[in-house]
Amino acid sequence: REVRPAPRDPNAEEDDVELYYPTTRRAFALPIRPEEVLEIRQTSFGCGKLGATVWPSAIALAALLASEAGGSIEGKRVLELGSGCGLPSLVAKEICGAREVLATDYWEEAAGGSRGAFALGGGSGDRLVPKDLFGINLAHNLGKDLDSVKNLDWHDELEVFRVANEFCPNVIVGSDLVYYPMDATPLLQTLEIMLKAENGAEEALLISPLPPKAEREALPEFRSRLESGELGDNFDVALDELEMLGVTAGGDEEVHKLLRISIRR
Repeated sequence: REVRPAPRDPNAEEDDVELYYPTTRRAFALPIRPEEVLEIRQTSFGCGKLGATVWPSAIALAALLASEAGGSIEGKRVLELGSGCGLPSLVAKEICGAREVLATDYWEEAAGGSRGAFALGGGSGDRLVPKDLFGINLAHNLGKDLDSVKNLDWHDELEVFRVANEFCPNVIVGSDLVYYPMDATPLLQTLEIMLKAENGAEEALLISPLPPKAEREALPEFRSRLESGELGDNFDVALDELEMLGVTAGGDEEVHKLLRISIRR
């Protein structure tokens, strides 16, 4: 559930994110440990683009990770794809007892913009790429731990291989990843690399929003390719639909329909 953030420390110094972009704070408490409040700082669209805010899918994933339905990640190495503001990674780190967490997303490099050519072709000209300070905000949300965040572009196959082999995740998680058709194939390839690498991940848990609250153009193709067995016979892929009850800023209840994708070796 969402709770009121603690008052901001008037003596706290602003970092570069707060100097250059408007920010808001949100706080969450989970049933497994209701006394512990986790705070997330959101940025503006100008800084974080689609990852600037905490989306309902991220809240649902965080809640699943902290419940029996999400399976135990205690003592495991957890890699989050498309972390955005990093709520699921924070929950894995602070609530679920993960051994190590790596929150990944893609943002501009500090010295001169986005990385250029990708293994799957094309540049980032028609992609909404967050600014370089987006990565600083993600690290801020994980306790200002720069070692817990990584700039990872699914279109860069070699970099995905490198991260998979260096971090060796046991579990992959992600929410609201399937946005644009151009990202469906790179995302599937990223999952395949992470799962099939030496010492690769044993499982993946993904959450995606469904209509009528959300329309994701690439989701039907992504779902169909998973159901057709694109990852191979060594993986069990299960898809089921969930509902999450939320409350709007005006106090009205709203229902979010979600797709849960579970992949296991």
